[in-house]
Amino acid sequence: MNIIQENVDALNAVLKVEVEEKDYADKVNQFLKKQQKTAAMQGFRPGKVPFGLIKKMYGVNAKVEEIQKVINEGIFKYIEDEKLDVLGQPLPKEDEQQIDWSAQKEFTFQYELGLSPEINVKLTANKKFISYDIQPDENLIDKYVEEITMRYGTVGTGDIVEEKDIVVADIAELENGELKEGGLAKLANVSIERVTDDFKKKLLGLAPDAELKVDIAEVYGPGSEAATLLDVTEQDIEAAGNEFQFKVVSISRMQPAELNQELFDKVYGVGTVETIEDFRKKLSEEAKGMLDGQGKSKLRNDIVEYLLDSVKFDLPDSFLKKFIQATAKEPVTMEQIEADYDQHSSTFRWQLIENKLIQENDIKVEEVEVKNKAKEMIAANFKQFGQEVPAEELDNYAANVLAKQEERQRMYNEIYSDKILELVSSKCKLESKEITYDDFVKLAAKKNS
Repeated sequence: MNIIQENVDALNAVLKVEVEEKDYADKVNQFLKKQQKTAAMQGFRPGKVPFGLIKKMYGVNAKVEEIQKVINEGIFKYIEDEKLDVLGQPLPKEDEQQIDWSAQKEFTFQYELGLSPEINVKLTANKKFISYDIQPDENLIDKYVEEITMRYGTVGTGDIVEEKDIVVADIAELENGELKEGGLAKLANVSIERVTDDFKKKLLGLAPDAELKVDIAEVYGPGSEAATLLDVTEQDIEAAGNEFQFKVVSISRMQPAELNQELFDKVYGVGTVETIEDFRKKLSEEAKGMLDGQGKSKLRNDIVEYLLDSVKFDLPDSFLKKFIQATAKEPVTMEQIEADYDQHSSTFRWQLIENKLIQENDIKVEEVEVKNKAKEMIAANFKQFGQEVPAEELDNYAANVLAKQEERQRMYNEIYSDKILELVSSKCKLESKEITYDDFVKLAAKKNS
C-alpha cells in the first residue's frame, strides 16, 4: 500500500491511498477459510462446502471489509509516523469513480484531512481575572430551610387548589358531551407545577368535585405527555376524541415539617444540631461549598472567553462542517450545521487551546487523582442526605462509577480543566472579590442579557 499526501493549504490535505492485491489477499483468504470450516449448506456436510462456492458467496463482502481495514490501519499509521496534527478524523473524499469490487484488484482512494493550526497562547501577569467569593445571604438560607422542611414534611389535604398541590383527578373521555362507553379513563395525580400555564389558570382556586371539560393536551401537553398522564400509548391518544372530563377528586398538599429537634436529627444525625441558629449555620456552610463551585465556574468561563477572544488562529472550517455531519448521532443537514457553526467552532477552538496548554506545561492526570475525584463526588452526594459512607464502601462506589467509560472520561476532563484553571491563575493576576449570592445572580443575569 502506498500513501501520498497532497497539501491543499496550511489547514487542509488530501491523502491518496493506493491499495494492491497483495495488501489484502491473504487476509481475505484467511477469512474465507474460516467461513468454510463452519459453513452449512444443503448437499454438503458441515465444513465440507467447496472453497470456490464459499468465495462466490462471501468473497466480495470479505474483500470490501478487509480493504477497509487495511486502509484504516494504513492511514492512522501514516498519521502517527509523519506526526501529523489532525482535527477530527480522515473523511473519504467524494468522487465519481465507479468501483468494480468483484473484478478490480488495485484501488485508489482519497481522504480529506483537517490539519491543526499553529497556536501561540500567552499568559501574562498583565491580565487580571476576578475570583468571586460568593457569600450565602439570609434569603438563600431561607430557601434552603423551605426546601428541607418540605422534603421532610407530611402529605395533607387542601380545600382549594394552590400552586404546589397535587390534584387527584378523575379524567375520562367524552362523546357528545357525555362519558364515552369504553373510552379512555384514568384516576391520575396531576402536579400543578407541571401543568401548562393555561390549564393552571383554570385549576387554581377549584375545590373537590369541581369539573372541567378539557382537551387532554391542555394538562401537560400533547403526544407523549398526554399518553403518560393516562398511562396509554400515543396512538391511543391520537385515536381518542378531543374532549375529556376533568373532575377534581381531592387535593394533596405537602405540609412542611416543623423546625425542631426531630427534624435536625433526621437531617444531620442525632445531637449534631440542637438549635435553629445552628441549623441555619450548618446550611450556610453547605451553601458555601455550592457557591464556591459557582464562583469557580464563573472564573473558568471568564478564562475560556478571554482565551477564545485573544488567541487568534484559523480553522479548516469546510472540513470541520463535513466532519460534524459525518459523525453526528442523528442525521443533520448542512444548513443546520451552518446555523450552529459558531458554537461548534468555539468548541474546536477551545479544545486546541486547552491541548496546547496541557502540552506546553506538561500537565498530567494520574489514575489516583481520578479515583479520589470520584470518591469526593460520591461522598458529597451522600452528604446532601446527611449520610456518611465508610471508606471501603466508598472505594466500591468509585470503582463502579469509573467502570463506565463516559464517567471516567468526564472525571479526567474535569481534573484537566481544574489544572488549567490553576495554571492560568498562577500566570495571570487573580483578584478575590467578596459578593453576596443575590448580587452574584444579578451579575450573571446582566452578563447574559
